Amino acid sequence: MNGNENKYYDYYLLLNHWLEAGHYGHSSAEYFEQAGMKNIAIYGMGDLANRLMEELKGTDITVAYGIDRDAAVSVSRIGEVYSPQDQLAEVDAVIVTPITAYESVKDLLQEKMQAKIISLEEVIWSI
Repeated sequence: MNGNENKYYDYYLLLNHWLEAGHYGHSSAEYFEQAGMKNIAIYGMGDLANRLMEELKGTDITVAYGIDRDAAVSVSRIGEVYSPQDQLAEVDAVIVTPITAYESVKDLLQEKMQAKIISLEEVIWSI
């Protein structure tokens, strides 16, 4: 498999597990509740971020803001979206939705903030 095929296969596995977990009554909110995280931000304003936002709606988990390299053109359901270069308010965690870029995003954000930087992959595979 080439790089894109691997990426899409990883996304397929993640989404399949997410759907299966939901079928059995589990939600990503459980991960945050068990970890004591109430206030999070989401990095990457693509489809996975929107699915996460939808799932967290109506729970005790607040999505304070989004972060995206191209904040001006993001198609997000999050009201406030910032660039990684902006001053970012502290949150309990930042969830990185572009899972294949997790390490580079983690390195970038750890220089700017104290929040835990967590891959969406870790969240979904934990439920």
